[in-house]
Amino acid sequence: MKRCLLVHYGEIGLKLGNKDYFVSRLMRNIKTKFKESFERNFFIEHTLDRFLIPLEDDFDEDKYISVLNKIFGIKNFSFVFVGSTDIEKLVEEIWTNLPEEICEEKTKTFRVKVKRSMKMPLNSMEMERKIGALLLERGLDMKVKLKNPDFVVTVEFFNEHGYFAFKKHGGAGGLSSGTQGKLVATISAGIDSPVAAYRMMRRGARIIFVHFHGYPYTDKDEMEQVKELVQILSKYQEGTKLYLVPFGFIQKSISTNLEVPARMRTLLYRRMMLRIAEKICFKERAKGIVTGDNFGQVASQTPENIFAIHDVTTIPLFQPLIGDDKEEIIEIAKKIGTFEISKLPCKESCTMFMPRSPELRANARDLLKYEESLPIDEWMQKALKESELELS
Repeated sequence: MKRCLLVHYGEIGLKLGNKDYFVSRLMRNIKTKFKESFERNFFIEHTLDRFLIPLEDDFDEDKYISVLNKIFGIKNFSFVFVGSTDIEKLVEEIWTNLPEEICEEKTKTFRVKVKRSMKMPLNSMEMERKIGALLLERGLDMKVKLKNPDFVVTVEFFNEHGYFAFKKHGGAGGLSSGTQGKLVATISAGIDSPVAAYRMMRRGARIIFVHFHGYPYTDKDEMEQVKELVQILSKYQEGTKLYLVPFGFIQKSISTNLEVPARMRTLLYRRMMLRIAEKICFKERAKGIVTGDNFGQVASQTPENIFAIHDVTTIPLFQPLIGDDKEEIIEIAKKIGTFEISKLPCKESCTMFMPRSPELRANARDLLKYEESLPIDEWMQKALKESELELS
């Protein structure tokens, strides 16, 4: 039988006047990702808030799932059979194409779920009952269970066909990639910042990554881990950039400055990072900075310290993990494939030249006073000039 991909989008269907823009971007993203993965052009039909994509006879279902799971804007998708609108014929087609594993595993309960066309003589519930009854007459050895059945036959009637499938896959959700402009995300080899970037990518932002490294005061392990993380995240968008910014010399200079109390070092490091990230924002015409801050998780993330650090910026700061539990963040990291890399041991620049007892309740005015003795503009120019840019 002829097979198609049936793709439903979610939130973008509620955009009213802007819906066409989001739908066209999602369609373009699907075509681009499919062409990259399967090395051929695809025809996509947009009909009744669905995408219908014809499939080749010997298609690799797992490969399609892997690609579709990284395309934001998709609510769910199914590998459907193109069947008849005649109920008797449709049931024959469903029966003929029942997956072998369903019968072999002796699935105990099932239900039929129908989305009908207005042209059909019966309503959805009536058709569900009729299709289910005919399958039982055919010899389907299962009981009907409407809530949480073991097995669901989904049927959608439109375009003069009855499209049926035996499994529905959840999509990545969110907004179409690239529809919300560019943001700069600071990223380390840790768990939080890659997840923060992913969360904003899911909201339609194109992320430009900035990593502050300690080389040559640290080895290159951290940079290599960050590159691996960015490589994973780059699969969720097009045109990924990674700025590798030397920061060790700034940390060493601050840590050896006798006019700066040791407890204030971390806050001054982070203020410098935001200043440099802001400059990259202006260069890239990005709309803000994304950080992996999590409220109260470490000393620099107390409310007072967050305020004191953010005081140096004039552009929006996005902190998508600010109220999340650490376990929630870890679950997302596992889901998107960054956790196994982030948990590997390496010496991060963030932990270099750290004070034993960091300040918990800093005041922005005090930090400004300590910064009077620091050549901030000179450091920023040097860091930006010596930065490396990688594309993927």
